[in-house]
Amino acid sequence: MQCGLNKVGDMTILIMIVLLEVAVLFGIIAIIVINRQRKLTDNNMTTNRTEDQIGTRDLFLETLTKIGCQYTVDDEDTERYYFAYQGEHFAVDMSDERQYVNLWDMFWASAELYNIDQLARLKKVINESNLRFATTTVYTVNEAGSTVDVHCKSVILFCAQIPDLENYLRTELNDFFHVHQYINVEMAKLKEQEEANA
Repeated sequence: MQCGLNKVGDMTILIMIVLLEVAVLFGIIAIIVINRQRKLTDNNMTTNRTEDQIGTRDLFLETLTKIGCQYTVDDEDTERYYFAYQGEHFAVDMSDERQYVNLWDMFWASAELYNIDQLARLKKVINESNLRFATTTVYTVNEAGSTVDVHCKSVILFCAQIPDLENYLRTELNDFFHVHQYINVEMAKLKEQEEANA
C-alpha cells in the first residue's frame, strides 16, 4: 500500500510541478506580449510625434511646393507669405503655433467709389456671396484712388492629420475662383436688370 501512495503522491507532485512550469511559461509569454505591445505603442507615439512636430508653416509651404506653387516671405511680417495659384496672387498668414491659416486674395476686383449704382450692386452681391460660400468677401475704400477694392479671405484648418493635403488645399483655393465667378456673374445680372427696368 505504501507503494501505491507513493505513486499517487509522486503523481500529485509531478502534476503540481507541471502546472507550476505551465504557469511560469504563461507568465513569461504574457511579459513578452506586453513588452511587444509597449514597444509598438512607443513606436507609434514616436512616429506621431515626428508627424506632429512639423509646424503648420512648414507643412503648408511643403504642400504649396507639391502643388507647383512658388512662394516668398513678406519682408516685414515673417508670418505672411505670398504665392501664385492659377495666375491669381494670394497671401497666407500662418505660424507654427496655430493649426489654422488665413488665405487672402486681395485686390482681385475694384469698383468706382462714386458710382453709386455699381457700389450698391457690389454690396448686395458681396452679402449674397458671403451667405453662399465659405470664402468671405470684403471690400475696402481707397479714397485716394477713388475706388472700392474687393478682397476674399478664407480661414482653414491645416494639419498633418488631414488626408490628401494637396487636394484639400487645391479645393480651398479653387473656392476663391468660384466666388470671383459668382460675384462677376451676379453683378452683370443686376446691371442688366437695372437697365431693363430703366
